[in-house]
Amino acid sequence: MKKIGQSKIVNLVISLLIALLLFAYVISTKSGVANSRGADNFSTLIPEKKATLKIPLNLQFDSDRYVAIGVPTTVQVSIEGAGALISAAQSRNDIQASADLRGLAPGKHTVTIALRGVNSSLTSTVDPQKITVTIAKRTTTTLPVNVTYDKNAIAKGYTVSDTSVDPKRVTISGPKTNVESVATVIARVPLQNGVKDTVTQSTRLVALDKNGNEVEVGFSQRVVNVSVNIAPEDSKKLQLNATIKNGDASQYQVTFDPKNVTAFGSSDILNAMNSISVPVDVANIQNQGTVKINLPSIDGIVRYDSPTVTANVTHNGSNTNNGGSSAKESTSSSSSSNSSSSSSANSSSK
Repeated sequence: MKKIGQSKIVNLVISLLIALLLFAYVISTKSGVANSRGADNFSTLIPEKKATLKIPLNLQFDSDRYVAIGVPTTVQVSIEGAGALISAAQSRNDIQASADLRGLAPGKHTVTIALRGVNSSLTSTVDPQKITVTIAKRTTTTLPVNVTYDKNAIAKGYTVSDTSVDPKRVTISGPKTNVESVATVIARVPLQNGVKDTVTQSTRLVALDKNGNEVEVGFSQRVVNVSVNIAPEDSKKLQLNATIKNGDASQYQVTFDPKNVTAFGSSDILNAMNSISVPVDVANIQNQGTVKINLPSIDGIVRYDSPTVTANVTHNGSNTNNGGSSAKESTSSSSSSNSSSSSSANSSSK
């Protein structure tokens, strides 16, 4: 009887243990489902975002011995995921793109672009995924920098007096065939039409062959500082001749202060001139007076050293001239002066 009772107790204990194990299993399953649903619900609460970043492409190779040709400077990286992670990726600039060229012999190769620094919770793609690059042995040489510009953009009467560039020489590098084909390195300076003032700016260098075609090479310094100094083309000292307005030229004597001015401008215009005709209005002059006069604008003359002159005017009376430098309305002051002197001499002899 004791064995039978003992066996019942053992069976009850075993059954209880099994029941407890089943209960624990059911509870853990329900908890797992609830947690997964909660996680799914939480993930749906986080808004997703997309962004495209322009990332510099780094090349891994021996740049002292070789050059890589045909490689883009940047690649497009598209990322997608939680908005907070996207914003962090945009602000931190942790994403890096690289192409490993180490161990590749000179020649043309197709390599895969690798990304680093992308958060594991984001999905990312790079465009292009592969690039074709040509590897060649590096050759270098040093050449002077030449400044070029459009002469037709310079205003009439002005010219480029001088140009300067810093640095004056640069080192170019690349495949031997490319470097040896370079005839000149230029810094093109864009000028606005009608420019009259000196232009100073930073300019990107370009290597050209003998036919003016651009050659792909590397530069020790790609951007240089350039100054194009613009000034009047020529200068000449000119005499001032008075042209009387609102009066009889024979009755007025006019002198100027200063007597001569220096004009700046086009060489062609200045070479054809020896004097400037200056209109002098004597309507308000009774016996004598002074008049401030702005020198006339002449096509091809860009400025005077004295843009304003003083005309000293004396009224000599009817047909009387004391031998100054008077001017008739259509003649120069020098000829009027000679006429006046001759008339005065005749009067004295009489």
